[in-house]
Amino acid sequence: MRSLVYTSTQTRPITDSELAQILAVGREKNTLLGVTGMLAHKGDNCIGIIEGDDDVVHARFGQVQADPRHTNVRVLLDEPIERRSFPDWSMAFQALDPLMQEVPGFSDLFAAGRPSDPSFGASRARALLEWFRKHPLSPLTNQQTIDDDAPRTRAINGAITAIHDGGVSRFSLDAVAAHCGMRVEDISALFPSEQALLAAAVMRWTRAVSAPLAPLAAEKGTVAYLHALLVAHAEEPALMRLVASSLVTATDPTADGADYYRSAYLQFRETIRTALTGDVQAGREPITMDPIRGAQQLLALYDGLRLQSLLTPDTDVVDAFDRAAARMRRGWSEQYEQPSYWDIPVAQGY
Repeated sequence: MRSLVYTSTQTRPITDSELAQILAVGREKNTLLGVTGMLAHKGDNCIGIIEGDDDVVHARFGQVQADPRHTNVRVLLDEPIERRSFPDWSMAFQALDPLMQEVPGFSDLFAAGRPSDPSFGASRARALLEWFRKHPLSPLTNQQTIDDDAPRTRAINGAITAIHDGGVSRFSLDAVAAHCGMRVEDISALFPSEQALLAAAVMRWTRAVSAPLAPLAAEKGTVAYLHALLVAHAEEPALMRLVASSLVTATDPTADGADYYRSAYLQFRETIRTALTGDVQAGREPITMDPIRGAQQLLALYDGLRLQSLLTPDTDVVDAFDRAAARMRRGWSEQYEQPSYWDIPVAQGY
């Protein structure tokens, strides 16, 4: 197994739509190939990490070199490894997060006049990989945040890691403090309650996964967007368990955080409805499809399969979604007929 770290410069700005497709297509392709890795960027400069079997890694890197969007491609590190830095993520995207500033040597990889000695790049690459090993969820916490919010960001990242390692049932401020290196009282000063920190973790984690993929809805359609979201969520069962837990909380009006979770879900449903309206206008879906009912049906499928996959490990959530959604979309073109489940003929004499 091999790890290859490289830097490159974008020949032109990558649009949000292109990024979404890079993530969606790259993630599925890498999953089939057994490749994991990450793409980080600072301005026009990128640093990529590719892990997997030797031949596959070099083949994937060859595709990067041939990509017209990249120039000045330079290998920093190419060495055999015994364990991956990204065992769970086929492709993560790391926007510039304040905590990335703590990575030793990250910024000076792109500084003008940096040493050309290969050992310089290799030492910086190893420092970067070590940082990610200590922060295994860093690819998921990629929201842009101003520097003044760095303590808050650190606490939320610690909460996400605590949930990832111990689950929601064992979530506590003590666990968060142990993961983020802060005192419990300092965390309490930033968040009025444990539930407030948990809600912030839900928001940051889900947005980190969904935001880069959002342009797919307008570019490829609502069903393609939900497909890409399922692929991303399937790689992180802890996130799906967290979302399921938040939905349970949302059903109890007396529970702390219920209003927030319910509002977030209704906002997501409205996003899907709006996207389906755009699909009809663009001709991707038939005019016979009512976006309100379409959103209800798609989310029933999307949410139900995610829950089912947590309860039945043999469920291939992405394949099941694709098959059911294909049939659902065909049904949107047909005239609705009231079902007659109970119109069963009764034998004479009864």
